[in-house]
Amino acid sequence: MRPGGPRPRYRGAFAVCLALVTVPAAAQTTLVTGQSLLQQAASNYAGNHLAVDGGLIYTDNVQRTEGGSSQLLLLLGLTGDTTGESTRLDYRLASNIALLKYLGGAYKTNLTGYLDGTAFLKVVPSFFEWLVRETYTQVQIDPYAAVTPDNLENVNYITTGPRFTLRPTLRTSVTLDALYSYLTTSSQSLQYINIDNHRYGADLRIDRAFSEAASLYLKGEYEKIDFKDQENNNNFSHTSASAGYKLSNGRTELDVSGGYAQVRVYDVLTTAEGIGSRETRQTEEFHSPIWGLDLSRLITPSQRVALTASQQFTDAASAFRLGFDQAVPVTAPQRVASGEAFKQRAFGVNWRFQASRTSFVVGLSEFQDRYVLTTGNDINSKLANVLLTRQLSPLLSCDIGASYQRQQQVGSGPSTGGTATVGGESKIFSVLASLRWQVGQRLSLRFLYGHSSQNGVYTDNQIGVTASWVLIGVQPPMTQAFPALTPLSPGSTQSPYH
Repeated sequence: MRPGGPRPRYRGAFAVCLALVTVPAAAQTTLVTGQSLLQQAASNYAGNHLAVDGGLIYTDNVQRTEGGSSQLLLLLGLTGDTTGESTRLDYRLASNIALLKYLGGAYKTNLTGYLDGTAFLKVVPSFFEWLVRETYTQVQIDPYAAVTPDNLENVNYITTGPRFTLRPTLRTSVTLDALYSYLTTSSQSLQYINIDNHRYGADLRIDRAFSEAASLYLKGEYEKIDFKDQENNNNFSHTSASAGYKLSNGRTELDVSGGYAQVRVYDVLTTAEGIGSRETRQTEEFHSPIWGLDLSRLITPSQRVALTASQQFTDAASAFRLGFDQAVPVTAPQRVASGEAFKQRAFGVNWRFQASRTSFVVGLSEFQDRYVLTTGNDINSKLANVLLTRQLSPLLSCDIGASYQRQQQVGSGPSTGGTATVGGESKIFSVLASLRWQVGQRLSLRFLYGHSSQNGVYTDNQIGVTASWVLIGVQPPMTQAFPALTPLSPGSTQSPYH
């Protein structure tokens, strides 16, 4: 069951820095122009790992404009992916987050990146648990403009509630979640869009195991979203029901499902009684089949292929969480700062080669987002990335990679921000080179160079050095096997480094 519902953003100098910092020293690096890429670095780390990162990054175009000025950035971050289980508490934390200070004052000190943490308190083990989940990320206000703090919106999403688990037979389990979520947003931008909201929902899932490897499941989900700013946002509810089949063995991970979903949109109106007397009315209703395919297959001892395809209703905040929750996470584009629901169709393929000293990854993905009300936000996104990691010696390794992202408006009419952007398009190309030096068991240094450009309007070059100190776990050699599941390098908006 996905606690709290459906998961990550890129290219500003600040973004770049963040990405740079977030690559765990011995983990598979993923390169791309987006935070989602950052996510892969954390989630693909071989073993529990959590590290504090700090460093300096120099950029020759901090505003990401034609003829922009240079600046030095100071950063302090937390990166890694760690889990823990005990008789009373289970937890998981995936983090690629950093505090950035612009020493030249181009922007205010800000928090950038992502963090996703979940904890289950086992009040009555195997029957009654209490869930708390915290997610921080950023969405883009104008998807066709350069990503800087003036074009990003911070999203903080907390979910809590009870989980009940029943086991009527040895092979059958029934799980019920009753969830409350609160989403808050903030931004330095004058175009800030307030999408703060309260969410109330419930998820029901029934699993039937046929063997240790195969099982069937039925799933039902409901969520009601109420916005604080109901002048510029429409409340809505989301209901879905689906059935699926899962298979997991040493070589194959498969999850295939199908079902149906409904979105109901509401208006909040002032009644005849006047101020303080308001009522909610359903104004529109949208229906769609939903389906999903996640397949990861080890085709040789050194090669793994992952395929993903899906169609579902979601929104900007829930879409970010989705990547952490699904079996085969997929590269995701930067999301638009809108509180509106949209139908998302996604396709992805990822191939990874892993030898004793060399890792090579290629990822391709496409997203088609269709908003239920504001067609001006409809967008198609295509992402591609390639990354080569080579162990030069027991203490040195290098990364070389490139990424490409294209976002194109396909709808007509004004966007969420109220500006007509028909025909909007953004093409971002990035390259990365880095050298990592393992100074000690817990300390490593990374020397970085990055280059990015957008639509031929600007180019940006960064050089820097970061240090990483491991808090949890150790930094294993690159030869240690990577996890069986290989998420596609997320391609979103934060920088091309991992």
